[in-house]
Amino acid sequence: MEDAVVRLQLADWIIVGLYIAGMLGVGLYFSRKSRGFDDYFMAGRNITAPLLVATLVSTFYGLDTLFGDSEVAFFEGISSFYFYALPFSGLYFAMAFIAPRFKEKFPEDCTMQDIVFKSYGRAAGVFASIAAFIYSTNTLEMMAIGFLLHLLTGLPFWAGTLIGAVIILIYTWTGGLWAVIMTDFIQFFVMMVATGLALILGWNGMGGYERVIVGLENYAGDYSYFFQAGAGYFTPWILLAYSLTSLATLAEPAFFQRIFASAGPKEIRKAFFIGIPMWLTFDWIVVFLGVMGAAAIGLGLIPEVAPNQALFAIAGQYLPVGVMGFFLAGVLACAMSTADSYFLVSGGVIGYDLYKGLFKPQATPRETERMIKIGVLISAVISLALAFFFDRMMEAWVFQATIIVTTSLIPVYCGTFSRVPPKKIAGTLSTAAGLILSIAWYIWTNFFGSWNDYYEVYVVQVGEIQLWQEYGIIIITPVVLLIYLIANWLGRETVK
Repeated sequence: MEDAVVRLQLADWIIVGLYIAGMLGVGLYFSRKSRGFDDYFMAGRNITAPLLVATLVSTFYGLDTLFGDSEVAFFEGISSFYFYALPFSGLYFAMAFIAPRFKEKFPEDCTMQDIVFKSYGRAAGVFASIAAFIYSTNTLEMMAIGFLLHLLTGLPFWAGTLIGAVIILIYTWTGGLWAVIMTDFIQFFVMMVATGLALILGWNGMGGYERVIVGLENYAGDYSYFFQAGAGYFTPWILLAYSLTSLATLAEPAFFQRIFASAGPKEIRKAFFIGIPMWLTFDWIVVFLGVMGAAAIGLGLIPEVAPNQALFAIAGQYLPVGVMGFFLAGVLACAMSTADSYFLVSGGVIGYDLYKGLFKPQATPRETERMIKIGVLISAVISLALAFFFDRMMEAWVFQATIIVTTSLIPVYCGTFSRVPPKKIAGTLSTAAGLILSIAWYIWTNFFGSWNDYYEVYVVQVGEIQLWQEYGIIIITPVVLLIYLIANWLGRETVK
C-alpha cells in the first residue's frame, strides 16, 4: 500500500498557520484574564448552553473518531455506525437526563473523583483518580497528530507528536478552561464545516451515488455489503466489546468537569439535546468518507492507500486550494479540541484531586492552580510515552475505556443514585479491582498473547477458548459490579 499524498499550496499553509496562531492567541488572552483557580479550572462556573454544546461535541470527537471510524467503515460500511457510534449517541441522550442531577446534588464539586472521595473515602478516591488520569492522557490524539503530520510533511512520527503536544500545551497551560472552551467553540465550527465540505465535494467529484456504487462493486464485488447494518468480520463478542466502550460516556472526566462548570442544570440538559444531532451528523460524515475511500480505490481515482488514509486521499483529490487548507485546519481542530480538554482534566487529577484532596487539603487556590499546571506538563510527557507504546488507536481507546468504566462507573452511579447508603469498603474494593484487573488484563494479553494478523488483535488461548484483548471490558465489568454489591451488602462503615 502507498501513503496518501496530500499536496498543500502556499494558500493552504497560510490558512493552517493563521488557525494555529489564532488558537495560541486565545490561550494567551485568557491567561491574562484568569483570576485564580475557579477561573482557570472551572471557567467561573458560568458556561452557558451554546458554549457547552461546542465543547462537549468537539471534546469527545477527535482524530481517533476521524481515523478510526473511517477505517472501520472502509472495511465494514455503515455497520461501523451501528455497532460503534450509535451506542454513544444513545448514552448522550441518557446523559441529558442524568447529568443535571449531578449538578444539583454536587453543586460545589469540580470533578467526578470528588464524588468518589466524598462517598467512599481516600483510598477509593485515589484509585478513581488514577483511572481518570490514565483515561485522560492524550494517547489517542498524540498518536493521531504524529500520524497526520507524517502524512503531510514527511516528519518522523515522534517529531509530529512532539510538535502537536507543544502547540496544544501552550494555550491549555496558559489559559485554562476558558481558553479550552473558547478554542473548542471555534474548533467545533471548523471541524464540522471542514468534514462536511470534504463529503460534499468528494461525493460530487466522484460522480455521485451511481459511481460510488460502481466503485464499491469493483473493490469488494458486492456493494450491498457496505450498506448492511450487520456486515463485517467482527464476532458478536468484539461488537459487544466495542459497544460497551460507549459506557465511558457515563464516566467521562471531561464531561463531569463541564457539568460542574456549567451555569446550571437547565444549561446542561439543553446542551446535550442540541449536541446529539451534531454528534450523529459527524458520525455519518466520517462513515461515508470511509465508504467513499473504498469506492475511490475501486474506481482507480486514488491509489490503494492504507484504509485510515483514504479520506485524506479523497480530500487531496477533490478539494481546491484554500478549501484544502481549511479542511486540514478542521482535522487539526478535531485533535486540538480533544487534546486540550484532556490535558487540563489530567492536570486537574494531579493538582486538585490528589495534591489538594489527598496531600494538602488546606492548599490555597493559587497553589492548587500551580499544581494543576505542573500536572498538565506531567500528563503531556506520559501521553507522548504511551503514544509510542500502543500500535493501534483502537487498542489504546479500548484500554482507556476499560480503565474508566471498570474503575469509576459503578461506584460513582451507585454512590449518587442508590437508595442504599454506600459503604466505604464497597467503593474501595470495586475501584481497586477495576483498576488492577484492567491493567493486569492488558499486560497479560500484550505480553503473553499472540498477535493475529487477520483481525489485528492480541489473542490468548485458554483451552478451546480464544480471548481477544478487547474482551477485557466484557469480563471485568460484571466482576467489579459483583464485588461492589457484595461489599456494600456486608460492609458497615459509611463515610460521614
